[in-house]
Amino acid sequence: MTKKALYIRAIAAAMIASTLLAGLANASGPAKEKAKSEEGGEGEQLSSRSMDAPYLAVPVVRDGVLVNYLFVSIRIEIAQGVDLWQTRERAHFLRDALVRASHAHPDMVDPQNNNALNEARAIQVYRAAAVQALGERAVGGITIVATYSSQGSGI
Repeated sequence: MTKKALYIRAIAAAMIASTLLAGLANASGPAKEKAKSEEGGEGEQLSSRSMDAPYLAVPVVRDGVLVNYLFVSIRIEIAQGVDLWQTRERAHFLRDALVRASHAHPDMVDPQNNNALNEARAIQVYRAAAVQALGERAVGGITIVATYSSQGSGI
């Protein structure tokens, strides 16, 4: 197989894994997780004005070789004054934009550590994708809820 074919196959596998893991997360019910917000504070409970995107697959590529995947779960707060239900109807567009952004920005991964996410850059990338899908008025805070490595280390 060519490098391009291997890369396309890896992307397809990541998208399938991401979709399956999202289904498992939704089937298990809501989780009460602590979340690190972009301001660095801690949040206790899910907001009623938020949209979650669990298990976004972020490929870790070094020297053109896929070496790992990070699975990132994020929460997007929907701004006050925006129709929450109309925004949630666009969830499939949001998921598509977030998956594409995860694969288009290799700078979201720490350059020194295959198991670490560059959280500040990831928040910027995911904010831009959310604004693209939902509109600038709709997007409030972006929170990274959890990051897991396919090599087994929860971060």
